[in-house]
This record gives sequence, structure tokens and C-alpha cells, in this order.
Amino acid sequence: MQLRVNGTTLYGESVGDGAPCLCLHGGPGTDASGLARTLAPLGAALGLRLIFYDHRGHGRSEWVPVEQCTQDQLVADVEGVRQALGLGAVHVLGISWGGFIGLMYAARYQASVHTLAVVGASASRDFMRRADDNARRRATAEQWAAYRALWDGTLSDDASFHRAFDTIRPLYFFDPRRAAENLGARADIRYRLAVRKFVIEHEYARYDCRAELARIACPTLVAVGRHDWICPVDQAEEIAKLVPGSELAVFEQSGHSPQVEEGPAFTRRLAAFLGFPARSI
Repeated sequence: MQLRVNGTTLYGESVGDGAPCLCLHGGPGTDASGLARTLAPLGAALGLRLIFYDHRGHGRSEWVPVEQCTQDQLVADVEGVRQALGLGAVHVLGISWGGFIGLMYAARYQASVHTLAVVGASASRDFMRRADDNARRRATAEQWAAYRALWDGTLSDDASFHRAFDTIRPLYFFDPRRAAENLGARADIRYRLAVRKFVIEHEYARYDCRAELARIACPTLVAVGRHDWICPVDQAEEIAKLVPGSELAVFEQSGHSPQVEEGPAFTRRLAAFLGFPARSI
């Protein structure tokens, strides 16, 4: 589906029937296609209508000038998507960078959010220092070179962005063998280096929403993998301390993506948080 939101056209799709849940993708410069594949079983298991869309300037959405892709604008676009679909208060599930956006959305649009769940998220740019330390310790020489290129502005085009991301995928998993399986789920992702560079250099560099988190009024679940290298457990713990009444869930056999590595356990935990019966897990 095509959604006209705040002066641009966003590509979206939905999976399942039931209460609407806006699913916010991570990976600046990528899109929601991989997330839609990995999260689709949640729709049937929890009786949710999962709504995925590519952020403005990303993937199958209109490739607007990158200067329009500020995090503040992307937060406003979440509300625009909700309104374009004619929805009332929604569940929000933010994965990785999508969790950053979800935190700010829930803080700024309290009446629009029924519940919030974030996975592998951080509330400030502090995650970049932690990720750098962890990558330095864990990466092979090839992975370290790809990791640095993803952050230092030396990638040359969309294809090199794609290759570098594929190279570091094993770092995202407690069991690195899951990386090959996950690459298959991400096969159709569209990569746009220019928007990634903009987000890294202009948005991540000053990102800090910690002062906003006390305004989040909805039930909130903060999930993280014990072995997450890019947004480690301490980042999730900080969010949980700052969001009133939030719940922290640590998945012991996961890296950055417990929804992939511990899918059934993640689904059960999300079902318990939402107060929904899990139909088949």
C-alpha cells in the first residue's frame, strides 16, 4: 500500500488481523522487508495486525532528499501513518533504530500509543561507544574493516553498503551460524547509503532522548539479548529505569535480535506483556 504522509509517499504492508501494531524498522538506509519476514509469525500467534512501512527516504518509500530524514521527522511520520490508516491508539514495536524512534514517538504522542515494546534499543548516542568497543573485541579483521567503513563515511555506493552490512551480520547473533539464515530473510532489502550517512553524521551524533522518557505513559516492554553487541544490556537497563513502570526482558541466548534467535520465547514474552493468549507458538 502507498501512504501519503507529511508531504511524502511511504510504502507499507500489513500482516494478520486484529489489534493494529506499528512495527518500526531499524538499520538507517535499509527498509522493512526483512523485518516483515521475521516478525510475520507474530501476527498469527498474537492475533495482531502488524503494519510495516519503510521510513521516508528509505527502501520502497519515496527517496526524498536526505535532509528531510531527521529523527524528529521520522517520529512525526509514525503519527502520520497512524492517521493515514485511520487508526486509534496503536501498539508500537520498534526494533533497533526503530526502537529509538518508538521511544520518542511514545513520549511525544502519548494518546496515540496503547503499548510500546522496543528491542535492542538505546536512549542516547552512548551506544556507539559501546558498539565500537565490542566490535573491536569480537570482529575478525574483515568484519572490523567493514564495521569501520559503515561508520566512517568511506563506503562508496549502495552496493558497498550492502556488502559491508552482510559482512558484519554474524556479529548480530549469539549463534553466528544464524547470520546466513537471516541474510536470506533480508535478500530483498533496498540499500541507500546517502540516507545512512545523513542519519549517522547528523542524527546519531547528537541523539539523546533520555530527558523525554519520563513522559511515556503507556505500558512499555524493553527487550534485549544478553549478547547484544551494538545496543548492549546496559543500554536497555537505562531505558527501563527512565520509563515509568516499564518491564525489562533479557533473552539469554540472543544477540541483537531475540525475535529471531529466540522466536518462541520472544513471542511468549510479548504475549504476556500485551495480556494476549498466544495462539500457537
